[in-house]
Amino acid sequence: MKIFKQISDIFSWLQSTGILAALVALIIVVVKQVQPYLKIHIKNKQLNQVTDFALTTVTKFATLAGLSKSDRKKAADKDVADFAAQLGLTWVTPEIVDSIVEAAYQQFKKLGYDNHQPQTLPEPTETAENSATPQTSASSAAPVAQSSAPKPEGVGHSASQAPQTIQSVANSGSDQNA
Repeated sequence: MKIFKQISDIFSWLQSTGILAALVALIIVVVKQVQPYLKIHIKNKQLNQVTDFALTTVTKFATLAGLSKSDRKKAADKDVADFAAQLGLTWVTPEIVDSIVEAAYQQFKKLGYDNHQPQTLPEPTETAENSATPQTSASSAAPVAQSSAPKPEGVGHSASQAPQTIQSVANSGSDQNA
């Protein structure tokens, strides 16, 4: 009983001097200032999780020879969207998923793991000299494909700019939901 009386006396003293009101006001201000930072920090962590999963998914589907490029993209988009739904990320829209998968693919290409060069079929020929020509053109097509690979990256967004684009897309989506 004596402890309860001491706590009550301290509470009364804090209330009568105005310290209690000042502490409550300070706590409210700190919470209001820290809350946006925490939301952004949490969203960035979630975005990093989705981006890492997208790179893993792109790597997985890039090795499947039985799928066309558009089928690979659709499958990767679906996997990333399902992953985001499992995490309960309601701010992840199909447009954001599409941009994350595209950025992951550009990162995949930048790392040099993309081994899908255009396939060239040898032209039907009757002589042995002509059959050697398509092989040389096929081998010369590989450097051309490698030299033209950076162009799509330069046209859109480079891999270093892609995460910034994803961040801005994700932030614009969160402003609508907040």
